[in-house]
Amino acid sequence: MALTRYLNLTNVQEKGEEHMKYGAFIHGAAPDAQKRQRKALKLMAGEGEVRWFTEPDGMQKRDAEDRAELSQCVKWCRTNDAVFAVSSISKLFDRKWKALTWMKHQVEMYDLKIGVADDPTISKGSVHVLSAAADVQRTRIAAKSKAALDSIKSALAKDGKFTSNKGRTLTKLGVHPTLSEAGAKGNEAQAELAAERDDEVWPLIEAYMGQGMGYSGTARQLNAMGIKTPSERARHARKTTGEWYASTVRNIVLRRKK
Repeated sequence: MALTRYLNLTNVQEKGEEHMKYGAFIHGAAPDAQKRQRKALKLMAGEGEVRWFTEPDGMQKRDAEDRAELSQCVKWCRTNDAVFAVSSISKLFDRKWKALTWMKHQVEMYDLKIGVADDPTISKGSVHVLSAAADVQRTRIAAKSKAALDSIKSALAKDGKFTSNKGRTLTKLGVHPTLSEAGAKGNEAQAELAAERDDEVWPLIEAYMGQGMGYSGTARQLNAMGIKTPSERARHARKTTGEWYASTVRNIVLRRKK
């Protein structure tokens, strides 16, 4: 009797796995790398139903809202109760912590199911912890880098030079003054434009946050109202999906606090 019950349970589990749906996302990469992604995702999906989404190379450094194929894949997964599947998160974005943060926001906003072929520990249940750990590590690295820079500055001020462990000697830090000035002007102009775009939507964000909505809830509300995203208002030449994310709201809030 117990054996029969076990076999019936196993059959139900196997049947469920066979009918599981996957939104398989192939991030931008060279053709050979995309083939490897596809192979890994096929192995992970097994007999499940797979819908493929492939983006062109060079998209990883763009904001998530500007990656059309990525947004299409996530929307399909939400609509079809499917698993958002990737072969790895190492090159999903230009930084691993960005990928984990983005996944965490998707889980918070849409209860998205997640599958990562080369790391089964990353799931809807664990991504919050993994994202927090990545943030801690990133903060430590930034602090270590700042300490190293301060040490170099101190040596330059005291001795007029700094010698690295590999024997390289520095007598000054920074880039050519003209390049530095041009970069500063460019950054200042971009910051002013971003501030203007933030001003247009800030009253809504402030109101929603004041009602107790978090970043995710505010993003959902802005999407529901059809409010244009910063990228849409910037009128970039590149295409944009026009969807708000928790990270988009968070960036605006942080800019307002500066």
